Amino acid sequence: MAEPTREALEEHLYSLELRPAQLRRDPYGDEWLGQEWRALVATHPEFVAVVRRFVEEELELYDSVRGQADAFFTARVIEATSPEEIAGAGLAPRYRSWVLACAYAMAFGVAVMIAAPWLKGQGYASWSAVVHDLVSHELGEARGDVPWFALALAAAVIAVVAVATRRGRDESSATR
Repeated sequence: MAEPTREALEEHLYSLELRPAQLRRDPYGDEWLGQEWRALVATHPEFVAVVRRFVEEELELYDSVRGQADAFFTARVIEATSPEEIAGAGLAPRYRSWVLACAYAMAFGVAVMIAAPWLKGQGYASWSAVVHDLVSHELGEARGDVPWFALALAAAVIAVVAVATRRGRDESSATR
């Protein structure tokens, strides 16, 4: 064994799997340290300090983890996250819808900024070219010249807007 260092001893100590009862029973390492390391610790006073500090820290760590469970922790978390304490929960549905719409618009903008270079690399000049190719080329040729996909998409968008608008009116009239 080459001349051991303080770091080598610390590394060896941290690699050991010791129980707290074992550390309390033998804080100097007579049972668990190993013959070579015991001889080195006996001849180097700074190594004795390293072993003592290791034992103290391990016991302190074990005792800190063993603390009492907080019976009211869940109740305090639920109380802290109740709806009246959440930011924006008191907003009217109309304003909350505007905030969500702005967030969705920003997310769409980020998606466009990410996808635009890829689309240009694919040979598309703009987003309208992508939509035109999708509607007219792929679906138009497969099912005749009628862009059924575009009509179905438009109908779905109109239905979603109608339902969302009606729901918004119902909520705003209920809060007045």
